[in-house]
Amino acid sequence: MREKQALTTGEVAKFCGVNFRTVIRWIERGHLQAYKLPGRGDNRIPVSGFVEFLKDNHMPVPDELLLGGKTLVFLSDDSPACAEIASLVRRSGWEVMMTSDDIQFGFLISERQPAAVAVSRVSAQQSVERLLRDQDGRETLFILIDSGDIDGASDHPAWTHIAWPRQSTTLAALLSGEGSNERQ
Repeated sequence: MREKQALTTGEVAKFCGVNFRTVIRWIERGHLQAYKLPGRGDNRIPVSGFVEFLKDNHMPVPDELLLGGKTLVFLSDDSPACAEIASLVRRSGWEVMMTSDDIQFGFLISERQPAAVAVSRVSAQQSVERLLRDQDGRETLFILIDSGDIDGASDHPAWTHIAWPRQSTTLAALLSGEGSNERQ
């Protein structure tokens, strides 16, 4: 769950890359939902209203403002297991963005800078690592999910290998923070 329920005009300005006076104008014009604190009269912007404002204006929503700041981008195959995996990810409190297209997958990673990346084929591992190598020290959870025996998974020590569906509880624990980011 989000730690903060409301943001200051300065915090909103920083997220949007604008001056705090611009945020005040958005509030005054009714573009951004806010309330005033009693006494001082400072504005506070509810996080949920700010996220809605960002989405309505086609602006990126920072992960820390999403529910728990948890986004997982999943490069899936067309197997029925992938829908089950996505469902488990959602039940674990994560937003899941799933695609089977390599180009769309790269776009989603670049645009969203997700907290976790999952793939269903070994060949995608190096590409993902290249895409995410320059992301300012942010920790990313790398997950290789397979529904069969994948050879070569151990070649990438940063990746957690999950055998689906046998290790579905391991995946749930990993996403809930109870597991570790080590290979299985």
